[in-house]
Amino acid sequence: PKKVKHLRSYGKLPVKISKLTNSSIFGYIKTDYGLYSCQFDIETGIKCSCGFVNEISDNYAEHQFSFEFCDHVTAFLLHLIDIPDKNLLKYVEDIIPKTVKNQYILNYLFEKGLIIKNEDNTVKCSQFGKLIIRLYLYPVSGVIIRQKLENNEREILSFKDLIKDAYEVLLAEQRVRDYKLLEPIIEWTDEEALENILDRFKIMPGDLNSVRENLERIITFIGIIANHLSLNGTDQDKMIQIAEIAETLKLRLHYGIREELFDLVLRIENVGRIRARILYNAGYHTTSQIAKESPYILIV
Repeated sequence: PKKVKHLRSYGKLPVKISKLTNSSIFGYIKTDYGLYSCQFDIETGIKCSCGFVNEISDNYAEHQFSFEFCDHVTAFLLHLIDIPDKNLLKYVEDIIPKTVKNQYILNYLFEKGLIIKNEDNTVKCSQFGKLIIRLYLYPVSGVIIRQKLENNEREILSFKDLIKDAYEVLLAEQRVRDYKLLEPIIEWTDEEALENILDRFKIMPGDLNSVRENLERIITFIGIIANHLSLNGTDQDKMIQIAEIAETLKLRLHYGIREELFDLVLRIENVGRIRARILYNAGYHTTSQIAKESPYILIV
């Protein structure tokens, strides 16, 4: 970074380590403008007495892992990295990465509105953060879902739109490596025969079932988060519509059926996608129609 090159070219500033523990490093740095205290603490983060907020830089918007430190923290960090004492360096190599990681996580949670600050500077979960905890959902997955729901440039108008969005969440969670299983899943929900899907796409039943179960989970969360957003200022009609699509799609994924077979599959024991389609094509569209029919005719 340019700042590091500039500080190195400027020459080493007087730095002193004032306190060292298993979880923190404190020190002072003297400049032409005064004396500043700096700290790397695993529990409380990265701080400097100059008041600069050492946190994620704007590069995070471009999905780049980047921190922006003040000159004092940067100079202090350079001093720590250049320490020749191997025993002291062990502490540095343990504390600095953990502190940066924890600071990164904390900043991410603040940035995405999962946690907020009280007036007394204490921290608490936002309503959205509490929802993510209750759902046992990865924070990143929850944020991605919310971004997709709030995206005004792309509407979720169909089941295929929602399946694709849910599949992209699985990609972010690294539960799938590519889009290879997206089309097979779509065909499954459209009642394509399982044997045809496996043969044409050269996949195993276990792979398809694993992705299907994970998509059911994500689509359930999408519906719940859409309902939450509808109650908190986001376009209510749009969120309710998406929640309804998610509820229907969850059943289509689970049973591999279109919507017209719901009544037959959900209400008649031991009737799956194949039997239900046979009955439907024969004119039996509801359970009430079947209840009125002679068992002999149904067997034939």
